[in-house]
Amino acid sequence: MSMLRQLYQLQLVDSEHQDKSGQLRMVNDGLGESDDVLRAQQAVAETEAGLSELRAQMRALELEIAGVSGKLKQNQDRLYGGRVRNPKELSNLQEEAAALRRRRSELEDRQLELMISIEEAEAELAERQARSGQIEASWRAEQARLLAEKEDLELRLAELEEKRDGMRAQIGAGDLALYDGMLTRLGGTAVVRLKKGICTACGVDVPTSMARAVERGEDVHECPICGRLLFGG
Repeated sequence: MSMLRQLYQLQLVDSEHQDKSGQLRMVNDGLGESDDVLRAQQAVAETEAGLSELRAQMRALELEIAGVSGKLKQNQDRLYGGRVRNPKELSNLQEEAAALRRRRSELEDRQLELMISIEEAEAELAERQARSGQIEASWRAEQARLLAEKEDLELRLAELEEKRDGMRAQIGAGDLALYDGMLTRLGGTAVVRLKKGICTACGVDVPTSMARAVERGEDVHECPICGRLLFGG
């Protein structure tokens, strides 16, 4: 096997390794917490907190209404119990009763408003919980897919590394030094195919004489534009 063919086959392995390594980095970036999940959970937590506050207000309001109703009952018991006969005291009790009824009416209006607000908050919470559940389910499915892809990529990378080590062991030290230097200098691609006289890396037409020599496997030739080794086999 010619040196150039060996280097080209090594290049194929290295290129796939670079590609799979890039894919693995993207997969790793996608693993972990999701901003969408966190935002959805935060929205649920905020709605739950708001609903809890409304319910606390409702409990306090119910206690206040009960207190006012209790005072009104005491008032009515005294007013109609027959024990109070003083006209001024009776008048005061009637005024107090009217004030208590107005206060209870105001509180009951507020109670109705709170009931509506609580119903709206409960509906919003149910919607946000459903949305959060959907987002989290999608995230978990995507995490499972990414983990499976990560496992496949790591397995393939291990195979490529073993294959690359075996191929490098069969190539001379000088040729490897040339290849490795070009690999570093030229962005990870040192050897490319020449197809129909065109460098597949930069797309330039190489001189006809060079193209023929490359196709015949005569000597080592570099693309006059990008400087990569040309393989025509």
